[in-house]
Amino acid sequence: MSWWKEKRTYRYLFLVLLMSLIIYFLYLVRQLFLPFILAIVLVYLLNPLVGRMEKRGSQRVAAILILYLGVIIVVTSLLMYGVPRMVNQLETLVESIPVYTDQVEGIVRNVQQRFADSTMPPGVHQIVDERIRWAELRLLEVVRNVMDFLLALLANLFNFALAPVLAFYIMKDLEHLKKWGISQVPREWTEDVLYLAKEIDHVFASFIRGHLTVVFIVGVLTSLAFIFIGLEFATMLGIIAGLAELIPYFGPLIGAVPAVALALLQSKWLALKVIIAVFVIQQLEGTVISPKILGNSVGLHPLAIIIALLAGGHLFGIAGMLLAVPLAAIARILVSFTWAKLNSP
Repeated sequence: MSWWKEKRTYRYLFLVLLMSLIIYFLYLVRQLFLPFILAIVLVYLLNPLVGRMEKRGSQRVAAILILYLGVIIVVTSLLMYGVPRMVNQLETLVESIPVYTDQVEGIVRNVQQRFADSTMPPGVHQIVDERIRWAELRLLEVVRNVMDFLLALLANLFNFALAPVLAFYIMKDLEHLKKWGISQVPREWTEDVLYLAKEIDHVFASFIRGHLTVVFIVGVLTSLAFIFIGLEFATMLGIIAGLAELIPYFGPLIGAVPAVALALLQSKWLALKVIIAVFVIQQLEGTVISPKILGNSVGLHPLAIIIALLAGGHLFGIAGMLLAVPLAAIARILVSFTWAKLNSP
């Protein structure tokens, strides 16, 4: 019988068509991915604790609800302490913006005047003026992006509220979902699919649990350090520095820039203290915290991580930099697996 008349050929064609339709549907509803991504993060964070409680005799649903209650209590406590403090700091920042703007404009005018009075050739003057204007535009763009990000957070409140609901149902039926997924895989592929799923799961688990733990520790240490040295907006800047830890290598620099800039507007001595504090915390993070918590969690060479970060940032901005490392690690797993299969006897 010819290959195009075999039932297997039509089965494969049907699967290809089905997968194409699913991918196209996911592309159409890509704006709805956020609650599912947040739900997966919650599952990776909470499911190990649910498993431990189950081993001690708790029902799975009861264990999930108890954990949710604990999370609600902790988050509410943090919000009751943190939100008023953050609101006060934001109000102070809004009131201080005109003062800081005048200071920055004064610095820019100073720099421009010095270059105007210098004996540099006209061509160099023009290049310097263009670079100063470029820096001003980039600064305005950064401020605009920050405001857009804050507005986007407010616009996605429903997605944030939906994520715990999705996470609850995923954790509740996780074992059934796993069994159903395995049952859909052809028997001859089961071993390979289980291996790949295990490796990818390890990457996601290490990245989500490990990096969020590092984010929390660095954020707390940075906030306390900034409060100790008397920096304004210490809590807010500490949170920014902590979240920046999600971006390897470049994150600490990105997180330190706002703190150093604000400190410079107050005094050079305060800026020096901020730089020293950030340096000490980063040394602690690099030599003690991350090696203990993360280890070599993604199995990538530092050069590969840097290339992935640059590519992700160039293509998709901050979101691309956040997702670059785990996606690159998954790509490494798939390429290594495929290469091993192609070279196996």
